[in-house]
Amino acid sequence: MTAEASEIDVAVVTWNTRDITLDALTRLSASEAAGRIRILLRDNGSTDGTAAAIAERLPTVDIEAGTENLGFAAGVNTVIRRSTAPWLLLLNSDAWPEPGAISALLDCAARHPRAAAVAPRLERPDGALEPSTWPLPSLRVGISSAVRPGRYLWAHDAERAVDWAVGAAWLIRRSALDEIGEFDESLFMYGEDLDWCWRAAEAGWQIWFTPAAVVRHIGNASGAQRYGDRQPAAWIANSIVVYRRRHSAAVTRAWQLANSLGAVLAARRARRAGNAELARLWSVQIRAWLSPRGGAPA
Repeated sequence: MTAEASEIDVAVVTWNTRDITLDALTRLSASEAAGRIRILLRDNGSTDGTAAAIAERLPTVDIEAGTENLGFAAGVNTVIRRSTAPWLLLLNSDAWPEPGAISALLDCAARHPRAAAVAPRLERPDGALEPSTWPLPSLRVGISSAVRPGRYLWAHDAERAVDWAVGAAWLIRRSALDEIGEFDESLFMYGEDLDWCWRAAEAGWQIWFTPAAVVRHIGNASGAQRYGDRQPAAWIANSIVVYRRRHSAAVTRAWQLANSLGAVLAARRARRAGNAELARLWSVQIRAWLSPRGGAPA
């Protein structure tokens, strides 16, 4: 697929996920949209032979093999600058579309011309739902979520406009991308999807979700390698950065305290249920929310 002929450029950023990404890209290449897509891959200095393996097995993939890990946001931006198609499918290296998913994303975007991006229903490989659409963070949302857990866990069974969606798989409209801009490279990994959706809303665009498109997502394939147990803290750190840009220091601190309260209550429920591991994970989040910047590097 040449740049001129491509209707959809698929942006994939990899870092030491060779076997997972080979499988995901093989599935993508066999999708119903295979004749309409061009896969643009940025390898962020993998040491496991990711780029070489993909070049050997999937020679049509356009690969930029870097020598350093630029981070996810910066890696995506290198692909954006190479992309020329009217649509950009941002796809994590551990995700792949189910049959018909790409067409369903395009259909949804056609019905909603102010959709900057359309997100699919994310499911784990075993079919379990990955909750992936959320309201923009606010003090009200933080307090309400602490008091009533799950209040903002929106159903993933109907097409709707959402505030923001997990960026594991987005179909992005080129005209919206040109107006909103690239991803924030200061957010090395995590939070760049929240920030971009927030900027989209500020520019008058929408984010849409459609369950007609299903994308399988393993989740955290690269993040677990970089952060390990610090992954939740890394996500919280960048979320605090994004929130602080739009609110005063006092409001930001109140929001952090509301989220830490929610984590305290969740940890207490986990302990009462006898789930020590879940309680430990919530305890990590308590400390992260109370830290000035989340307690982890971005």
